[in-house]
Amino acid sequence: MLLAALAAASATALIAPAVATAAPETATATAVPAVLDATALPGARTTDPAGTRTQWPETLGLPKAWAEKVILRDRPDLRVVHVPEGALVTMEYDENRVRIVHDAFGLVTQVPTIG
Repeated sequence: MLLAALAAASATALIAPAVATAAPETATATAVPAVLDATALPGARTTDPAGTRTQWPETLGLPKAWAEKVILRDRPDLRVVHVPEGALVTMEYDENRVRIVHDAFGLVTQVPTIG
């Protein structure tokens, strides 16, 4: 009973301030989750100096097949390699390869990066 009351109170505390402080015009703008936006990650550099994509932080938490589609949409010239989390990989740098590290459920756990 106590746990249920704490869960309800914490859920209300997490939701209520955002709704109460949001203006009507900004409430609709925040409907899109910021986690999937690459610019929402502070300090995340996703391009090289020439402007070519080198990282895809917006794919964190996505299924590995979706992440592969996002990467190949941006850079169809790359070779995508799926790597289970904790697997041993070689250390050489390959500018034509992106490794998608995923967990047992197939969800991306590390930011896919060229190399």
